[in-house]
Amino acid sequence: MEREESKERRWKRIRIVKKLLKLVPRRDNIHRYPILKYFANAARQRTYLWSFRVTEAVPALYAGWILTLMPVMSVQVIIACVLAFLFRANIMILVALQFISTPFTVPFLWYIAYRVGAFFVTTFGTDRLQTLRQSYDLEWFKQMLNILLHGQEGMKAFWSVYGQQFIRVFFTTTLGGIILGIILGHLSAALYKYLARYYSQASTPKV
Repeated sequence: MEREESKERRWKRIRIVKKLLKLVPRRDNIHRYPILKYFANAARQRTYLWSFRVTEAVPALYAGWILTLMPVMSVQVIIACVLAFLFRANIMILVALQFISTPFTVPFLWYIAYRVGAFFVTTFGTDRLQTLRQSYDLEWFKQMLNILLHGQEGMKAFWSVYGQQFIRVFFTTTLGGIILGIILGHLSAALYKYLARYYSQASTPKV
């Protein structure tokens, strides 16, 4: 009786997880995704991509958090799949974390990542990069947008005026994203390990 109740709880958790991961690539629907379909056969043959064991989930959490904070929004899912192959990580967790950075949340996420990166650069870097500490007002953004709207000539003008600043801000945001991603990955990995142990003990029938 106890074993049946334990089995029922386990299947209930599995059903909840499946609902949460309904929108991310799975073994039975990966062929429906525009670019991922070309890797569908290779992905299906690699069981580690679909495993929720700690050994596959933890690297997915670290890589997923770092990637979702990177200023590479348009290609995140593709990069996530590549990282899943490289790190032998759970592809569903890695891709699911990318949905945190949406067009509505990225300004907030990137700003925090930028501030964290700027703090580390200005505190520990040999070059204090004073340009990163200046406040860009609304007029500055209007001028930058006006330059970008002038097509190819506008892009040349943009890079000549703001290119160096853009590169510095990009790499500072990337640095901050890596730092924050490692912290969040560590916290979520610790929580995942705890829950894995807890449910493992709960599902073990008492003698």
